[in-house]
Amino acid sequence: MELILAIGLAFLLGLVHFFGEEIDEYIMPENLFLASFSAGLTVSYFLLGMLPEIINAPTNLEYNLLFALVGFSLFYIVEEIIYERESNLSDVKKEFKELHSFFIFSYHFVLGFLIYFLIGEGLYQVLLFYLPVFVHTAVNSLAIKEMNEEMLDKAWIKLSASFASVLGVSVSYLIGVSDFVSYSLFGFIGGMFLYLVVHDALDPQRERPIGFITGALVFSMIIFLL
Repeated sequence: MELILAIGLAFLLGLVHFFGEEIDEYIMPENLFLASFSAGLTVSYFLLGMLPEIINAPTNLEYNLLFALVGFSLFYIVEEIIYERESNLSDVKKEFKELHSFFIFSYHFVLGFLIYFLIGEGLYQVLLFYLPVFVHTAVNSLAIKEMNEEMLDKAWIKLSASFASVLGVSVSYLIGVSDFVSYSLFGFIGGMFLYLVVHDALDPQRERPIGFITGALVFSMIIFLL
């Protein structure tokens, strides 16, 4: 039952990922609000849901938080390396597209691991995790629309990247993952969440503070009511 539910959630996430370009066109008029709303959800989840779970984990707290720091730092370091290597703006954008393509697959593969792991921890935990992930997938920078265009023209690559979380669930079920690895990945993804929100969705010149406040309030109400 846990496996079926995990695959179902991952498959739904994959559909949103696969049809990301169409979804983006449909929600374009409200995209700035939704990006800010997603940021509010994600920050609230990180502070109210993920950190308490990491702190109360049966594994070593310092290691879990260290992986959160690694996840946060990774994107910053990679961006700095790219900007130092490339002086031409078009080359920078191309490298970012190629980098995004790699991270999109890896990110969603790890999400599949965590969906299966958190279902084992309880439906409450997986739903808290899934809500910001689902919204984030639809509107933010680790979406399918940010992949390299040449890669997107190949159907098998687009399918693989879109449904990588289904593969992650399946691999996690087949090989089994220790609590230490699972909580380390949990912290790593949390750090990535935080960086992406700060970098992509909290630009006051572009985004809508009311969206962020709404997202934070919605998630806070959910977590305190449940």
